[in-house]
Amino acid sequence: MDKIQIGGILQTTDLALIQVFGLPSAVRAVADILAALGRAGISAQAVVQCAEAGGRSSLALTVAQPLLAGALPVVEQACRQAGGERVAAREPVALVAVYGPHFSDRPAIAGTMFSALAAAGIDPLMITTSISTVAGVIAAQDLEGAVAVLRETFLLP
Repeated sequence: MDKIQIGGILQTTDLALIQVFGLPSAVRAVADILAALGRAGISAQAVVQCAEAGGRSSLALTVAQPLLAGALPVVEQACRQAGGERVAAREPVALVAVYGPHFSDRPAIAGTMFSALAAAGIDPLMITTSISTVAGVIAAQDLEGAVAVLRETFLLP
């Protein structure tokens, strides 16, 4: 099988992952958490919200690892105020992404990326995509291996 051409591989290190579980399935709960982080001067980077069974939702986001100590109490308080169930954090994590033009028109990219990572024993903690990027948040110690696998899997410029 021919390799799929991509524009390149992005890496972001020194991240922490914050997960919020059992939120009411209202956009307001997620908005309140993100707004609280903003008021604290903390940028949420990769953000994913997903419906859970039972009418609740979960939120996962990354922040710069040095900001985790300040971000965690902000998220925990906003979670409690929103009626959420619990907050978990994991550090250090990294984000690895492949990018290129018109990924939305090229359906094999995400499957190829995560199949290659799975074959290498690298499990994503969070996945996010855009029109031109497919990204996974992974344990920081897996970043070097993930980049090597993706370099072998895809055709780079």
